[in-house]
Amino acid sequence: MVKKLTNTLIITILSVFNCIAQEDVESFFPTDSIDNMSLSERLDSMTEDRPEEEYEEIFYTPKTSTLHIPLDINISFLEKKLNETFNGVLYEDNNIEDDSLMVKAEKAKDFKIQYEDNVLEYQVPIKFWVKKRFDLGITYTDKEIEGAIDLKFKTTINLSKDWNIVSKTEIVNYSWIKKPVLKVGFVDVRITFIVDKIIKDNKNDIQSAIDKALNEQVPLRTYAQNLWNSVQDPIDISTADYKAWVKTTPIQIYTTPIIGYQGKINTTFGVKCLMDIYLGNAPSFIKKESILPPLTMYAKTDEQFKMNLLADVPFTLLDSMARSTMIGQTFGEGKKSVVVDSIEIFGQNDKLIVGLGVVGFINGFVYLECVPYYDQQTYSIRVKDVDYKIKTKNILAKIVNLFYKKGMKRRLEEGLTFSLRDEYHLVKDMSRSELFNMEIVPNVKLNGFVNDLNVENIFITKMGLKISMDLMGKLKITVE
Repeated sequence: MVKKLTNTLIITILSVFNCIAQEDVESFFPTDSIDNMSLSERLDSMTEDRPEEEYEEIFYTPKTSTLHIPLDINISFLEKKLNETFNGVLYEDNNIEDDSLMVKAEKAKDFKIQYEDNVLEYQVPIKFWVKKRFDLGITYTDKEIEGAIDLKFKTTINLSKDWNIVSKTEIVNYSWIKKPVLKVGFVDVRITFIVDKIIKDNKNDIQSAIDKALNEQVPLRTYAQNLWNSVQDPIDISTADYKAWVKTTPIQIYTTPIIGYQGKINTTFGVKCLMDIYLGNAPSFIKKESILPPLTMYAKTDEQFKMNLLADVPFTLLDSMARSTMIGQTFGEGKKSVVVDSIEIFGQNDKLIVGLGVVGFINGFVYLECVPYYDQQTYSIRVKDVDYKIKTKNILAKIVNLFYKKGMKRRLEEGLTFSLRDEYHLVKDMSRSELFNMEIVPNVKLNGFVNDLNVENIFITKMGLKISMDLMGKLKITVE
């Protein structure tokens, strides 16, 4: 009875002077007297009130993300398509009655394209057959002529406000590969004037046909329209553990001038947009009007993209991570040890509260507080400033400080780590998602990758953590 009264008196004194230094606890509260407490006494004296959940109102203004997407069109692809378009018979006139001429012109072989700045230059080898009717007075005679020329073209390419290619093709000149010769008796008569007339009479038709073919083979408006529509589709970045989606709302789309270099035709699309991450089923939302906004031309852009995202890390996920780190862990030694058998995590303003259910020397919940932060070196969300949540006037605070605090603190700081680079679905799986690997139209592919990330802020909400982050990387559209 005396010992029990003595213990009760000590507890009362310590409750009044709860702010005493840790090193004084052992002298006020000898461990042999703790060892001799009955289980019921420990349970009574170790009961602690659960800290209140408190969440500050979050004021977050979404930042604009910018997707810069270079478009590379291989000259070899354009050559192939134009050669397929201009193949076989290019021009044919079978009526000899109107002008005493029948003409048939066809491509002699595939041609090559050179592109510098915004000008295409190419020579089209053409062979032709001409039947010329000569009037002999009371009768006439028809003579057949053959020849071959290299017809040199120049096409200047610009863009219109409605996303169409504005091309202007000119025939610069031509050179003879095989000059046409008409044999009259024993004399060969050169009749190059016939070819000059044919080119002059059909120049506009030939140039218009090339401009039309360019627009058909490089449908820039189609590329831009599909890109505008595609970025609005929810992108599945789910893992085996939970479903997650990225939703993009485009604001503006623009491009740089089309230029040629190193065997490629290049321009860069830019899309300014707002991006959000949703957990659970695919979000339902209405796409913005599908009509493309007018083209805006930028002289130059950065090739990298920057995505500003607000990602969710729910408490259920943090609980799961903490359980794998803490459940079954033993703190203390011998009779004074406790084992963690349950856990819960919630918020209190700018702090995370970690409640550890322990059994053994203490039976009950131990509450610790910590601050989440971003570790740039490891690309991880970690916790720091782990401390016991001292709000009550009982002996539990001093016992935890005395026997378990250092071990629990170290274990939480080491184990409660959430890797954004290696484990988090957003970065790990996003580079394999449709956003980074899609075929816009046949022969037109979009590829990319994430190469860096940065966390701007971490908010604690009722549902868990909200992480404001920037993802940096590169995207490219290739036509081949």
